[in-house]
Amino acid sequence: MEAAKEKSLLETILEQIKIIVVIYGIIIVVHMVSMGTPLPGLLKSTVVSFIMVAIAIVLKNVVKKPNLPGFAWATLVAFVLTLPISPLSDTIVELMSAYSFGLVGIPLLSFAGIAVGEQLEVFKKLSWKIVIISFVVMASTYFGSAAISNIILAAKGLI
Repeated sequence: MEAAKEKSLLETILEQIKIIVVIYGIIIVVHMVSMGTPLPGLLKSTVVSFIMVAIAIVLKNVVKKPNLPGFAWATLVAFVLTLPISPLSDTIVELMSAYSFGLVGIPLLSFAGIAVGEQLEVFKKLSWKIVIISFVVMASTYFGSAAISNIILAAKGLI
């Protein structure tokens, strides 16, 4: 029974990695077409990013508490590995320089939307109040970020 469970976990991880490979293929094509980024630099950035995402996929499937979505695990892995105290930080940032993160975000946000769309039944139970709460949270985040930026820029004499 345990071997069957491990096999299904491995199959799940491999299935998710196959989807990620397709996403990275899209990212490479978009970068080459829209920005003319050379393939060797893109491959370095892709390998580094893929490793971080693969770690996140494994964590998502192995760690049950907290039950975070895959993109949250990917964000945490990338955040931890690129913290200034991380010995890998400078290397990762340098290797990722071929990526335009605006272009990377397009397919990732599309797939995140699909992942959220699979939770439609949960959203139905939350009722219309979640829309108001979402707007308040988004507006607060925007204005809070703008206020912090304004304070820091003013303190540095840049505005």
